[in-house]
Amino acid sequence: MIFTFSGTGNSFHVARMVSDALGIPKVDIAAAVRFKRFVYDAGGEDVGFVFPVYYLGLPDMVRRFAENVEVRHAGRVFCIVTCAGTSGGAYEQLREKLGRRLDVSACYDVLMPENAVFYEEVPTREEAAPMLAAADEEVRGIIESLKAGDEGDLRKRPDPASAAEWYSRYDDDRRTENFRLNGRCIECRICEDVCPEQIIKIYHRKPVWDEELCSMCMCCLNLCPKKAIEFGPDTENRGRYHHPDFDERVIGIPLKWRIHP
Repeated sequence: MIFTFSGTGNSFHVARMVSDALGIPKVDIAAAVRFKRFVYDAGGEDVGFVFPVYYLGLPDMVRRFAENVEVRHAGRVFCIVTCAGTSGGAYEQLREKLGRRLDVSACYDVLMPENAVFYEEVPTREEAAPMLAAADEEVRGIIESLKAGDEGDLRKRPDPASAAEWYSRYDDDRRTENFRLNGRCIECRICEDVCPEQIIKIYHRKPVWDEELCSMCMCCLNLCPKKAIEFGPDTENRGRYHHPDFDERVIGIPLKWRIHP
C-alpha cells in the first residue's frame, strides 16, 4: 500500500503512477488522520510513503500519521518526496517519526513545480509542462529501481543540514489567520470540498478556516476557480498552480464549478 498526502496534486500524481505500476493500492493520509485510521495489514506487500516537502520537512498531516501508524506484515518500505527545489530533511524526519515500527529501506525525491504561492511565483501551465514531463521520466526511473529492489538513500536533492532552521518556522507560519478573501468569491464552496483536512466551513455563504492551524498545503488557494483566496501579503498578484491531472473530478468530489487554469 502507498500512503500519500497531496495538496495540489504533485504527490497524488506520483503516487498514482507508482500504484499503477506496482499494483498496490493508495491510502489517503489526510483521511486516515481525520478518522484515526492508523492500523493496517499490508499482507506482505511493499509499503510506500509519497508526500511533498514543506519547509524542508514533513507536512503536519504526514508527521501526525507517521507518529501513529502501525503496519502489520509489511514488505519493503520506501518513500518518495516531491519538492520544488530541495527535499530537505523530510526523509530523516519520517524515519524518526516511524521509529522502530517501520524501517524505510529506500528513499527517492522528485523535482516538480512549485505550489507555495505565498513564498514565490508559481509556474504557468505552459512553464510547468516540461517540468512535469521531466518529473514523469524521473518517476519511471524510480519505478524501475523499486522493481529491481534497490535500497538506500537514493535522493538527488537532500539538504538535511538546512532543514532544522527552516522547519522551526513552519508551525508559526501555518496559522489559518493568514487566509483571507479578496472579494472575488462566487460562493462555489470548492475550497470547503477540496481541503484535505476538512477545516474550511461555510458561514453566511463564505469560507471560514475553522481551525487555528493547517498543514499549509495551499489546496484551497490554488484550486479556487476565481483566485479569490489569499494567504499572507504576497499572493495577490501571483498565479496559481495545480497538477493538470488533479481536480475535483479526479479526487472524487462533485463538480460544482469548472476549475480554470
